[in-house]
Parts: sequence; structure tokens; C-alpha cells
Amino acid sequence: MRRLPSWILVVGLIASACGDDGTTATSSPFPDGAFAFSASSSPGVGEERLLVAVSDVSGARLAAPDISVTIAVWPEGHEELMQVEDGAFTWALQDVSGLYRANFTFGQPGTWIVEVTPAGAGPLEAFPVSVTADPPTPAIGEPAPRSVTPTAEQFLLAEITTDPNPDPRFYELSVADAVTSGRPSVIVFATPKFCQTAVCGPTLDIVKGLAGDHPGVNFVHVEVYTNLDDAQNLELVPAVLEWGLPTEPWVFVVDAAGVVIGRFEGVVTAEEIGAALAN
Repeated sequence: MRRLPSWILVVGLIASACGDDGTTATSSPFPDGAFAFSASSSPGVGEERLLVAVSDVSGARLAAPDISVTIAVWPEGHEELMQVEDGAFTWALQDVSGLYRANFTFGQPGTWIVEVTPAGAGPLEAFPVSVTADPPTPAIGEPAPRSVTPTAEQFLLAEITTDPNPDPRFYELSVADAVTSGRPSVIVFATPKFCQTAVCGPTLDIVKGLAGDHPGVNFVHVEVYTNLDDAQNLELVPAVLEWGLPTEPWVFVVDAAGVVIGRFEGVVTAEEIGAALAN
């Protein structure tokens, strides 16, 4: 059975502790030993959305809507090129777990350093991320792959989706039909039943919630696997390979000319997708 490689899912609890800078006691929202790490699999050169998680030493995840952080990035060895942005909290599983996100411009490939600083406290230990010159997934400004994907005209919905409550509109067009239709499209790759990150279903639900407000936009769900009735023999659908997806879920926004204008790995909000559609 071929499976997508897993990425680190943010699940867990909120914790707090106090620190001391040697002169004035400073309250910290994170306990001693808390550390941050990337939840983005393959950032590339250019403007990218970076997802960051925070964990304690036991593995409990600590990001929370009432804990504000800033995120800084810079090329290794060039701290003078530091970029700093507020980290926007985003639920991974509503009211259960979350992470932080921010957009940065990665000007060169190679190792970049990431540092997360909670409000009113010192920074967590910085960590590296590898920025690639040519990420495997379609980049902003690139043509969307014209993948031939199954539709409800060809198959029963149960054969092409594991969504327990599928929206038929998401299976009317193939990806190829959608991105060559002359209309904007939202393409979501997700497998609610077999998801390794546990956020495929919630992400698909967010996209489904947008469809009614955007009647001029194509919405397409691509199930990640075939052989859905045989969990021991799942196979990746060709479109996953054609789009170079290393993880799941992914959401892409494609303009009327068939060009990618938004790409979101893992967790995404309705506001982010709406903003991409408004461009």
C-alpha cells in the first residue's frame, strides 16, 4: 500500500510557565523546554506561507489563540536579512489544536533560520528549514497541471471520495476540465478517511463551506487514493504525483487562465482562500 509521507500534526494542550531574565521576572506562555518546528514540508524560493508548531518536551502541542507570537526568518549566516512577521494562529482541529502561520519572501535556496518569540518573553530556540529552488508542488504563477481526475459522471461518489457527506458539485468536473474552463477554480486534495494528518476532513469542510458564496468558481475535490474499498491496497491517484504533493491535504486556487494564484499545505482558513480568489 503506497502512502504519503506523514508530516507533523499539531495536536495537544496549552501550557504556561514563568521565566527569569536575570533582572525582572517575565511571564512566559510556554514552559521551559518548549520548542518550535516547521509544519511546512517544502518551502521554495519566493513568497511562501510558513506553518510553525510549538511543542513541550512531552510532545504536547502548545500553540493557542490567546498566545501571540512573532516569527522571524533569515538566511543562515545573514541575520542582517531578517524578516519578522506576526504569527497568525490557525486551528488545525477546531478547539483542539493549532499552529501559527506567516508569509515570507525566501530570496534564495538553502538553509534558513526560523525563530519564534512569544509576546512578553524571550525567543524559543531557533531551528533550520530547507528552502528549495524548485519545490515539487506547483508554485504561484505556474500553470496548474491538467490532471484527468474521475467525475461523478463516470463513477459513483463512493468510488471517488471518502468524504462521508460529499458535495456533488465537487465531482462534476475533472481538474483538467476545471483549470481550462475559463473560470477560477479551487482544487482540494484530501482523503478524509485515510488522512495521515487528521486535518483532511476539516480542510475539505472549510472549502465546501465556500462553494455557495462563489457561484462563478469551480470547486474540485481530488481523493488522494484509489481502491477505497480495500484499505490494505490503497494506491495514489495519478494527480497526486502530477502535482508533486509530498503530504496531504493541499488546497490550490487557480485563476481563470489556469495559473496557480494560491497554494496552501495542511491547515488553511476560509479567509486565506477567499483572499486568493479576490486577487
